[in-house]
Amino acid sequence: MARKVYIRFGQPSDRTRLLQEQVVTGPPPRRESWERRIETWLAEQTAGRRLILIAEDETGILGMIQLVFEFPPGYSDPEAANGMDVAMIEGLRLRAGVAPSVGNELVSEAQRLALKRNVKTLTFALPMNNTRAIQQAKQWGFEEFRIMPEPAKMLAFFRKSIE
Repeated sequence: MARKVYIRFGQPSDRTRLLQEQVVTGPPPRRESWERRIETWLAEQTAGRRLILIAEDETGILGMIQLVFEFPPGYSDPEAANGMDVAMIEGLRLRAGVAPSVGNELVSEAQRLALKRNVKTLTFALPMNNTRAIQQAKQWGFEEFRIMPEPAKMLAFFRKSIE
């Protein structure tokens, strides 16, 4: 029998759980710990610029996704997220061994919530060397619209109309 997966908004207690339950893994961002980065995400959610969606079942947190409506002060990329009708899906992460269907559920819920906020275009940025993630974004209906160099990698930006 399939387990019931619940999707809910992120909350302060998730700061430690996302790390302990190994949903957020890998090297921390430059000049910042994962704990601090997650605190920043939660603060941006409180400010209304971002939503953090958590997928959970009786075993714990299975994954997360973020929906960015507007970047924090000091950052601007209106093609990726403009605070009005363009929002960005960011930070889709699944705990190791979790079924890909959980990621599909998170993306579907992010799209549903974006529509409720009158978003017309969703964007997604992925490292160009992550061919598996790029293929998945294309399966979800996203199309590449630009390439952007970063100090350590090249990013491919994708978008999708959700009207």
